[in-house]
Amino acid sequence: MALETAMKYYPAASIYGYTLFIDVANTTVRHIAQYRPYILKHSVCLWQNYPMRIQLINMFNAPLIFNITARILRSFMTEKLKNRFNVYSDSTMHNCLKDIPANILPVECGGTDGTIQELTEYWKKLIEENRDSLLNENALRMRKMTKSLQNSRINKKY
Repeated sequence: MALETAMKYYPAASIYGYTLFIDVANTTVRHIAQYRPYILKHSVCLWQNYPMRIQLINMFNAPLIFNITARILRSFMTEKLKNRFNVYSDSTMHNCLKDIPANILPVECGGTDGTIQELTEYWKKLIEENRDSLLNENALRMRKMTKSLQNSRINKKY
């Protein structure tokens, strides 16, 4: 829902794309074991086909065990997406932020765009204000997809 809201209220996000920052600091073997290859493959498919361009995917604070997951994830990616996918440990995290303008980073990351708490509250409020329209859009997509699946099953029978 956050990406749909960004597309609606920030057209620049649709034009220029977005950068994902994912903190994987507390990832354990139990977390990694939940990501079966088909789930990883579908996640990559989603990233590659989403209507917003991915500039970078930065996973930071990565424990050593997370490198295994990253290698598996990369095996499903196109070359272009592989080049945009980065994993940073605690010691290399400063490299993660070097190409990001300060005006879009939170204060905790050396930026000037407010604190993480302020940004979280802002986006939470914006999404809550648009909850009904987002749910209606999702329901419409689900109805179209269901109808399409039903039609394809009918066509296969005949």
